[in-house]
Amino acid sequence: MSSNAACFSVIMLISSCNGCYCNVAFSSYISEDSANSQSASMANRDIILFDKTEANYGVGYNTSTGKFIAPSSGVYGFTWTFCVDSRTTDGGALNYGEYGTELLTGNSVIGVLHTDTEMIGDDACSTGFVIKYVSEGTEVYVRNNYAHQGKILSADNHTRTTFSGWKLYQ
Repeated sequence: MSSNAACFSVIMLISSCNGCYCNVAFSSYISEDSANSQSASMANRDIILFDKTEANYGVGYNTSTGKFIAPSSGVYGFTWTFCVDSRTTDGGALNYGEYGTELLTGNSVIGVLHTDTEMIGDDACSTGFVIKYVSEGTEVYVRNNYAHQGKILSADNHTRTTFSGWKLYQ
């Protein structure tokens, strides 16, 4: 391909975006320290903070708020994996890790997960996936949806509790 053709292709790609963010994607996870502190203090309907990012193209995800704000309207895919630790309890024989989580756009629930483990040494993870049209400026986030037991499991060297999303098309 000649250099003129390559430049034309790039110009066509940029102009087809009409000034919006075409390439939007983020991948976030909870650090071990954050998993420990959130586990100790989390209440019903608290937003879960995924405090580390592997990618944040379009700069839509905020590690301080735990929210993705769509930089442009379009159809997005979102996935979240929530893991619970089977080595700690809240007391009692079967009070190991158990959490319910919801994926929200604005104030609307668009996905629900339940993660539970009942035995020592049997950590558990659950994954949800949603495809949804999201308008520019809409917040997307994960929150706890009921009283929980035990501890969130997320560590660099073991497993990660994650929240990711990407724009599929306008």
